[in-house]
Amino acid sequence: MDAETIDAYSAALASFIHFTGNILVKDLTPEHVRVYIDNLSDGPSEGEEHTRAVIGHYALIHEWIRWLYAQKFLTKRSNDHVEPPRLLTRRFAVRRAGPMQYST
Repeated sequence: MDAETIDAYSAALASFIHFTGNILVKDLTPEHVRVYIDNLSDGPSEGEEHTRAVIGHYALIHEWIRWLYAQKFLTKRSNDHVEPPRLLTRRFAVRRAGPMQYST
């Protein structure tokens, strides 16, 4: 990964962590992700760039959660899931491998 990509990932995760109040990973719930993505989606729109940023944050958080499972930081899944951002579902036909489900 290049430095620019790492910086973008770092900034997105830092934003999510700041938004959630710097809680412990074990206390993270699907509701935290849902509220964060809804907040980003409803923020001041900057057009196509804003849409890409929201989708990027959603995808990055989704992959971070998967990584947390792979590393065994999270061990049990809930039946709750986080839907893709409304911006994404309105613009594109969304096909997902499965819902983003997790719990600690």
